[in-house]
Amino acid sequence: MAKSTNNETAALEAVKTHRLNFFELLAGNPNYFGNLKDSEFQPVVSIANDEFYEQVTCLGFNPLTNLLEAVVQVNQSYGYNGSLCQNGSFEYVRFFVDYGSGWEDAGLAAVNVHDIPEQNDCHKDPEKPLSYAASVQLTPQANWCFFPVLPKARAILSWNAIPTAGDPTYTPVWGNTLDAQIQIRPRPIFLKEIAANVNEAVKQVLPPEEIEQALQIPIPLPDPSPLSLTQLAKLYQPQTAKKTSAAESAVPSHRFGFAQLQQALNAKAADPTAIELNIAEWKNQGLNWQSALASLGEVNADVSYEQLECLGLEGGYGLERLVATFLIKRPSGYGGGLCTAGSTEYVAFWADWDNTCEYSYLGTVGVQVHDIASIPAGGLVYSAVLPVNLSNHRNPCNTPKIGRVRAVLSWATPPSTTDPNALTYWGNLLDAHVQIQPGSQPNYLTPTISILGGIPTSMIDSTTGLTTWNAVFALTNTAADSLGRACPFGGKVSVQGELFVGYKYKLTVQDTGGGAPITLMTPLLLTRWDGTTYTSSPDPSGYFTYVDPTLNIDSLLGEWDTSGDDLWQITLQIADMSDNPISGSLPDTHLIQLDNTAPQAVVHLDNNLDCSRFAVGTVLNGHYVAYDIHFGSFSMGSEPYAGPVSPSSGTVPTASLPSAGNAWTLDTSSLPPCGYVVQLNVWDRSIVDSSPNSHNYMPASVGFCLLSSL
Repeated sequence: MAKSTNNETAALEAVKTHRLNFFELLAGNPNYFGNLKDSEFQPVVSIANDEFYEQVTCLGFNPLTNLLEAVVQVNQSYGYNGSLCQNGSFEYVRFFVDYGSGWEDAGLAAVNVHDIPEQNDCHKDPEKPLSYAASVQLTPQANWCFFPVLPKARAILSWNAIPTAGDPTYTPVWGNTLDAQIQIRPRPIFLKEIAANVNEAVKQVLPPEEIEQALQIPIPLPDPSPLSLTQLAKLYQPQTAKKTSAAESAVPSHRFGFAQLQQALNAKAADPTAIELNIAEWKNQGLNWQSALASLGEVNADVSYEQLECLGLEGGYGLERLVATFLIKRPSGYGGGLCTAGSTEYVAFWADWDNTCEYSYLGTVGVQVHDIASIPAGGLVYSAVLPVNLSNHRNPCNTPKIGRVRAVLSWATPPSTTDPNALTYWGNLLDAHVQIQPGSQPNYLTPTISILGGIPTSMIDSTTGLTTWNAVFALTNTAADSLGRACPFGGKVSVQGELFVGYKYKLTVQDTGGGAPITLMTPLLLTRWDGTTYTSSPDPSGYFTYVDPTLNIDSLLGEWDTSGDDLWQITLQIADMSDNPISGSLPDTHLIQLDNTAPQAVVHLDNNLDCSRFAVGTVLNGHYVAYDIHFGSFSMGSEPYAGPVSPSSGTVPTASLPSAGNAWTLDTSSLPPCGYVVQLNVWDRSIVDSSPNSHNYMPASVGFCLLSSL
């Protein structure tokens, strides 16, 4: 007992010394913890890849939605810079993907974490660790189904320090790195790929641009049907496999013939004639029906082919989703290769949100899997994702709300929807504890805009319509502005919020400077849980229909193509299915400041020497203007060869035009003779198209020539 107490005391002292003072320690010595490579600063204490407080435990990928997921476990009740009523801290996850020619940065996500006291749930199980999920959207490099694309994936977890962009070897102080391998969904075959050339007669009739457009159309092939028993037997029987791969290719008949066996076992009424035909069909393939039935009866929760690994809760601000990751372990036994229908791994989700020791069924998600001969030794990781609505399960921030969730994996047949403990022949179940974001439970049928332009409405100032200093993007938890400056909005502003199935809603916008309200009528492209999309259009009165979260995983309510730089008001109203406003239900209204004007960017050489000739070694002098009312940043450099332009970048604007701006210099001593431009790039901090790192932008350049001598 004394040893445990001493360890706990030492851990708490380390929190006070290192975690609470993390930023101050790094400000004085960026290599304080010794995790920087080739630093001139000497470490004071060596801490690297420490998993005591947090750890990324699993990776998963969904080939239909192209979401790359990481599950992060928070292990302790302290060390996260404050309670849920305070700012807490962030677990940053940077993702990388390697298709075979090196790691590519796939993006950054973050999870907001807090000090949450240790408790036991109603099962008397400890609530730690808490499992969170973070994701990025991939734009994958796909190929035909004949050529499996199996890139490596990497997640680097780092507490309160953003892993360096583009550095797959980054070493976190607290956190870790995890690798896995994923499978990319095959792409369709396009006409241009099978038409080496176009008939000359066609070229004379159709304009070249129409021919090119036609060649971009994918061939409309139907979805493949499941393989027949004959095809499966030929594929999997050991005697038909090549000797070198017989052990790997062999799949027992009770696995590949499972569909017929299960149909006979679970028939609503016995059909001896059908069973007799099945037995005969199996015998014709050299298979023993009765033996397969007996073998199947001995299979219970087998995880030799597939296995759930992690379960976590992702997101907040009304956009939560449960994420279960699972591992595919073998090269065969999944119903055929990528050019076939393969088979389905089903994941049923359950939850005890309110600590009652009673699970409620939430839904089942299916993920297609296939035989892949080139599967790596560590298997392939997948994820099943289910959107959930937790608005009615929130507590105030001073009372943390922890839920217990369960995922049940079952191959080729959906799990039970009535018994959370039931397991099928292949698969397993997994429990985890998750933290539900605090908040107040909404009044019934109160329309809610949760997110505007990617930012939670709670982080948009109700007076200025600008983001607050601590604003983050709702889906990634990454900062709206790294310096904490207020940001306006521009481009396409997405509107997201609570979904009330069985009702309709209308969105209107109005310039606060005057003008009538405008109803948003733009049809919406909604995404289902399986990654497929469909169009939702308003009725003639401008009312859209609320749909279930599984049919609208982004909780998208509207898209507004903005213009101008005014302060606008956006309003959400709810109605019944006949477009009658709900009596007593107040509309939800928010202010949003627009900025669609590009910043000012001007660069010149002094003394009217633009486009002049200079000898190598000349120190060039000039002035530049980089200005915007919502200024973000600028960068400046020479092209095609990089020279030491000073300043090279900054986050402080110059004076606006017609001011001459600030001075810049370029020492050309290190540059070869050539034609050059000094390129100036200026960004504001407007959140454009509801996306991180997307801003209004303006470039400018000035040219000159360098000669070996004049």
